[in-house]
Amino acid sequence: MNISISKHAIKRRKHYTPIEKDILIDLVKQIDEKYHISKRDNNSYKIAHNGAIAIIKKTDDSLLLVTAYGFKRYDYRIDIINFKVSIALSIQERKKIREDNKGIIHKIYRINFLGKKVECGSISDISKSKHSKDKKQTNKFKYKIVLDWKLFIKFQNIPMKHYHLYFNNFDEISNIVHLENDVFILNDFKRSIQ
Repeated sequence: MNISISKHAIKRRKHYTPIEKDILIDLVKQIDEKYHISKRDNNSYKIAHNGAIAIIKKTDDSLLLVTAYGFKRYDYRIDIINFKVSIALSIQERKKIREDNKGIIHKIYRINFLGKKVECGSISDISKSKHSKDKKQTNKFKYKIVLDWKLFIKFQNIPMKHYHLYFNNFDEISNIVHLENDVFILNDFKRSIQ
């Protein structure tokens, strides 16, 4: 199995000491021996130990160390170290998890100056939200709208907390958005001229 090291893993950030390529290759070999990543299906794997993180991408014929964060020379004695390995989620999968945790049930869009539809907020069912501030509002409200903070100049007369607007029902929400072709569009948005 061929082992490749990305430039990112070697160079790292300015405030970290760069890790030598041979040490990184040895790290990937030892992790592969412990977790048999080269024998699994193609994917990306995140390996963690005491705040140290390595992301290894498996391709057809090689393992690529994409990034290494926080590893030191003494960490490479893997036989006595309890690493945790997990499949690294895609950007889309991470976004979906964040949306589910926020209880998002609809996206809100507006038309930008180019005439294109762009996302500018979301509607959440706060009973499904895991956010601590939403849990405090569960007995008072049913829904929450979160808008891009730049848009709030339009809604100065509506009580709000931290760019969040809480509502009791969808009739109230219709003051802010309307349903158009199965998509929620921001009502009468006009760009302020300054």
